[in-house]
Amino acid sequence: MKFLKRIVVGFDFSIFSSRVLEYAASIAERNMAELIIVSVIEQQEIDYIKTVCEHTDSEIITLEKYIDDETRKRTHSAENMIRELVPKIVQTRIIIMIGVPYEEILKVVDTEKADLVIMSSKGRTNFHDYMFGTTSEKTFRHCPVSVLSLNLRQ
Repeated sequence: MKFLKRIVVGFDFSIFSSRVLEYAASIAERNMAELIIVSVIEQQEIDYIKTVCEHTDSEIITLEKYIDDETRKRTHSAENMIRELVPKIVQTRIIIMIGVPYEEILKVVDTEKADLVIMSSKGRTNFHDYMFGTTSEKTFRHCPVSVLSLNLRQ
């Protein structure tokens, strides 16, 4: 049996994120694996903010300020959840990326030489997901390692 060394957790701060993190932490603890929490600031969001910045006073908002604030907010929230839900014995890291979520998750899998990806499967929730698929579906199709997609709806 192969032991897991690095587990990537796709983290979107949805209502399911805490349960995904708890589940991933229990697997990491049993395998003495590192948890790498990946959150992606979506490229669509960045493009929108760029447009807003073009029509707004730079003292109010800049793209760099938005990215810094969003990165800080996500890091702080993830650190709080880690403190609350992950046993201290489990080594964790937080990576904030910018881009298309499944593509960025796959980049982290490659660069970190991850053994497993864990994320939630929320189902089709809007027209975009219906037409183009969810992040978890695309990750599952293209990921070179095993993907555990958790259906946490009750």
